[in-house]
Amino acid sequence: MTAAPAVGGARRPSLLLRHLDRAEEYLGVALLVVLGVMLTAQVSMRFVLGLGYSWMEEIIRMLFIWVIFIGAAAAMRRNLHIRVEAGLLLFPRPLRSLAGWFGDLLLFAFCLAVAWYGLELVISSADGSFRLQSTGVSMFWPYLILPISFGLQALRLALWRFGWRADQPVHIEQA
Repeated sequence: MTAAPAVGGARRPSLLLRHLDRAEEYLGVALLVVLGVMLTAQVSMRFVLGLGYSWMEEIIRMLFIWVIFIGAAAAMRRNLHIRVEAGLLLFPRPLRSLAGWFGDLLLFAFCLAVAWYGLELVISSADGSFRLQSTGVSMFWPYLILPISFGLQALRLALWRFGWRADQPVHIEQA
């Protein structure tokens, strides 16, 4: 991942990161559209026609989980996760930056741990022996979002902390 030419001391995302950003956004939007269509169809069938399909509810739940975790990765890319910044104000001004770095380091370790154990969960379910009841879909697919999302969040946090910003260049001095 090499940086594009710096303009005014700012780091711009590489081509690979821009493609990753777009893929993440397109996947999230596509899943959200499919989720909305399926949810509308399920509610309409249930309340208008008196029909309900359990397989559709399982797919909706799985899509909902994927949309949430893709959204979490996108939020990390833009540094939009909720933080308790009021706690930083309790530190003396010279220590606030250090406390912020420490908090981000803990968050980074948490993201890596969840990605690691999520990957182990995915690998353990790859044989397809554990399946969703109505659809018969392997639990591999719902579990797969854990290492993807938390791995992306760890990557985004590290890039953010070292001056790589999504959508706009930021001067290194501000990082």
